[in-house]
Parts: sequence; structure tokens; C-alpha cells
Amino acid sequence: MATQREIRKRIQSVTSTKKITKTMEMVSTAKMKKMQDRLGMTKPYADKVDQIIGHLRESAVGDVYDPLLQERTNPNRVLILMITGNRGLCSGFNTNVIDNTLKFKQKLAVEEGRDVLLHVIGKKGINYLKFIGEPMHKSESNLEDKLTFNDAATLGNELINLFISGELDEVYVSYTKVVSSASQKPALFRLLPITPETKDITDQASEFHVDYIFEPNAYQVFSSLLPLYVKVKLYTSLLESGFSEQFARRVAMKNATDAATDMIRDLTIRYNRARQAKITNEIAEIVGGASAL
Repeated sequence: MATQREIRKRIQSVTSTKKITKTMEMVSTAKMKKMQDRLGMTKPYADKVDQIIGHLRESAVGDVYDPLLQERTNPNRVLILMITGNRGLCSGFNTNVIDNTLKFKQKLAVEEGRDVLLHVIGKKGINYLKFIGEPMHKSESNLEDKLTFNDAATLGNELINLFISGELDEVYVSYTKVVSSASQKPALFRLLPITPETKDITDQASEFHVDYIFEPNAYQVFSSLLPLYVKVKLYTSLLESGFSEQFARRVAMKNATDAATDMIRDLTIRYNRARQAKITNEIAEIVGGASAL
């Protein structure tokens, strides 16, 4: 049975850990709120860009040629952009994205015989792939809350150039999608060639028909909108991953704090029992000694 001193040291240790987890929970909450605000400002813009491109393709201009829209005959060389975090202590956030990516890579490489490249963002993903000996095409740390649209634009231009030059036939993004403010899940989508989402467009088209007048022409309109679409998609994906990471870390630290609180309560009860037993034993010894005298 543990002594009073050992239990007291254990209580002090758990209390110190609780202070750390509580602080990390508060920091994650602040960062999560910041990312949520940025995501809230970005999502309407991203949805509108997607909607405009979808409307244009629905309005008899779907045959407009643009390299970013063209499907390759036999797409063989594929790149997967995997977005993870730089740090852990966020439950299964990083593990889920990595597992989802590697399963998809195995499907493409083994079952379909394609040449798959991995572009990894985030130190946790980089370190894990190095540990298992998985080769990477490129790797870089996650900018997290320091991310700007220019950073996403630079990455988007790089991927666009690789696709147009023919070095890549398809580009996929593996990240954590925000389903709701309290629900996130790992997801994959094809970034290039572009296949804009057309949800709700059919319903709108049934209500009215829009005739677009292009100035100077449809090709130039598409050539300016499509690269923007790619950059906005990347920026939104990075923001969603950042928000999901902070949400997962906040939940993990809250659970750790609650567990520490329960542990301190149990240890305090054990300490009081040990103290009471010691006092009772001392009283018994005193009474026994007095009776002997």
C-alpha cells in the first residue's frame, strides 16, 4: 500500500499535468476560434466561385477548352497532397488522414498500377512516412494559423504548372473536412483536372435560365476563373484542416483535464484514508501503551 508521502507526490504530479492540459485546452480554443472565423469568411467566397463555374458550364459553354478541365486519356502519374499537423496531442487527427491517404495510394498503385507521388504538408505526416520508409515527392511544414491566401496561391500555381506541363495527370487532396462545427472527418477530392461541384445548380437551373454574355470571350473568362478556383480550394482545405486539428486538440486536452480531476479526487480519498489509518494506529498504540503502564 502506498504511503502518505507517495500519494502526496502523486497528487502534486497530476495537479501539475492538469495545469498544462488546461492551458493547452485554452490555447487550442483560441486558435480554433481564429481558424473558424477565417473559414467562415472564406467559405461563402469559395462556394460562389464554384457556383459561377458550374453555372457557366451549364449555360452551353461546357465545350470551352481549357487545360485545367481536360481529362487525360490514360491518367498514370498521380500526385496526392496530404495535409497533416505539425504537432500531436490531438487524438486521431493525424493518424486518420495518414491512414486514409495510404489506403488510397495503395488502391491507385497496386490495384490500378498507377505511379503515385506524395506531397506532404505537416511534420507529423512527414515524420511518419520517413519512419515507415515511404518516399515523398515533396514535403513542407504546415503554416497553421500563419497561413495566408498567397501561400495557397503559390502552392496552387506549382500544382497547375505540373499538371499543364504533363508531369502530372491527376492531383488529389487528402485532408480533414469540416462537416459541421462539431464534426470533422478525413476526406479526399480530385483537384485537377477540375470537376466543379454542381450541387443545387440543377434546382436553380430549373427555375430560371441565365444567358451569359462573355467579354472579351468565354475562353478568357474561364482561363482567369479556373486557376482561382484551384487556389481557393487549396486555401479552404488548409483552413479546414487547421480548424479540425485545433478542435481535436481541444477535445483531447479537455478529456485529459477531466481525467486528471477525477484522478486527483481518487488520490485525495486514498490519502485521507491512509492518514486516517495512520492516526487510528497511533491512537491504538497510545491506548495500548497506557494500558500496559
